[in-house]
Amino acid sequence: MALIFSLATQAFIRFYWTLPALEQMAGNANKADLLRLQEAFNQQIETLRGISLDNAVWDEMHRAATERDAQWFEETYFLHETFSQLNINGWYFYASDHQLIAGQSIEPPYQVITNPVFSTPGHSITQHFLFNAVDAEEEPLSRWGLVTINEKPAIVVSHAITTGDAMGIIAGTSLIWSYINDKRMSLLSQALQKPIQLTLTPSAQDAPPNTVNAFIPDSFHGDAYEHRLNLLFNDYRNKPFFVLSFDETTYPFDHDIFDITLLIGLLSASLMLYLFYVFIRHQILVPLRKMLNIVAEVMATSDYTKSIELKGYDDIGKLGNHIDKLFKLVKDQRAELIEHNQQLKNMSYTDPLTGIANRRYLDQHLLTLAEAANTSTIPVSMLLIDVDHFKSFNDNYGHSQGDKALIDVATMLKQNTHAATDFVCRMGGEEFLIVLRDTDASDALMVAENLCKRIFNTGISHVMSPYHVLTVSIGISTKPAGIPLHHAELIDQADKALYLAKDSGRNCVESYQSNR
Repeated sequence: MALIFSLATQAFIRFYWTLPALEQMAGNANKADLLRLQEAFNQQIETLRGISLDNAVWDEMHRAATERDAQWFEETYFLHETFSQLNINGWYFYASDHQLIAGQSIEPPYQVITNPVFSTPGHSITQHFLFNAVDAEEEPLSRWGLVTINEKPAIVVSHAITTGDAMGIIAGTSLIWSYINDKRMSLLSQALQKPIQLTLTPSAQDAPPNTVNAFIPDSFHGDAYEHRLNLLFNDYRNKPFFVLSFDETTYPFDHDIFDITLLIGLLSASLMLYLFYVFIRHQILVPLRKMLNIVAEVMATSDYTKSIELKGYDDIGKLGNHIDKLFKLVKDQRAELIEHNQQLKNMSYTDPLTGIANRRYLDQHLLTLAEAANTSTIPVSMLLIDVDHFKSFNDNYGHSQGDKALIDVATMLKQNTHAATDFVCRMGGEEFLIVLRDTDASDALMVAENLCKRIFNTGISHVMSPYHVLTVSIGISTKPAGIPLHHAELIDQADKALYLAKDSGRNCVESYQSNR
């Protein structure tokens, strides 16, 4: 009777406690995999949105869209190397009345293709992503969605074309599209460390059972169908579009109520019930509670450096070891994801031509500098630098030489400033800005004159310039020590000083004076 009672008790514990706990752990791991896949997909969307934002919020593009300058768009953006580097298949620009200004679509190996969807502004898909000529503060400036292009799934991201301060009337729309190609699928597989399959799903009824919708995170669960997890994505009309599926992680535990360790324990219990109790407690209950507590703590704190460190070769010990390996795998994947995100962040903060910081990174740097406790106690200077007669340089030597000249100027600016204290960025076009921390007006003047002289002495040929070499004009503004930093005002003052330098014949330096 004691043996039967013990058998029934242990079977009850395994059926109502152990197995549900193990299955819940497996379900939580499945849910974590789905969330990780969703996050990896969202990261690709954010990368495209960052590219769109960096280009659409730009005074020069706002001008070109307003004037419908198709040639400017074609010369600036329709480069196959740019399409390949950014992993996009098309870039289109529309005026505020939804008329197409310029656009191009390509397919590997970089062949220009006809795209009737975005070449026709009146197309229903195109209309969904275009912006009207309204005030930029009246609606979100970015849209994205999933569409079918040439019978293939693709991502579309659009952004309203505004001035550099994202204010005023919208001048048009910048639209980027990209196939969900092998490269994107490979990045998703790397994030999940599992092969991923994409299947088009015309309707919700066509989706496999237990499919979760990527656009409804609260509905996520860990239930698999035939050992596969399925994540449904809707298209731009919020209709079912495709499913990303992958194999669930297999965990080494037996779903049967009676396993070999339980039977061995029960045989031992026939000799001595007390030793049976001690054995079960030591071999199963304590390790299992330790696993549950550590797993619960890891789930609550997301600290995957913890480990169970169970000793033994039974299923509980193997499960503990596999959970330790799983924690280590998740920790390594998180570290890799953080590294990838940092790389993407660096890309979004870097000017793709010159390799120095861009306007987006400048805004972040100035915000951080303004919030620093010691900024008000030190002087801060700004140098606004403009390459003289750059349009005529481009017209005479070509845009490839113009790009090389900008790279050379950026290199000179970096080499002749201090990376530890000075911040060098490209504002856009041929305009650069340097933030000199802990630098007063006289020192800033010395730095600017040195830069102006060194660029002149570099001797980059410019026959259209009165100096016959490439030169720069520099405007200086300075915040004295003892007052807060108002970076927008400081940039405006440097801009006014720059205009004075240009009026003075260029290839010179001017400092902002409040009495001018």
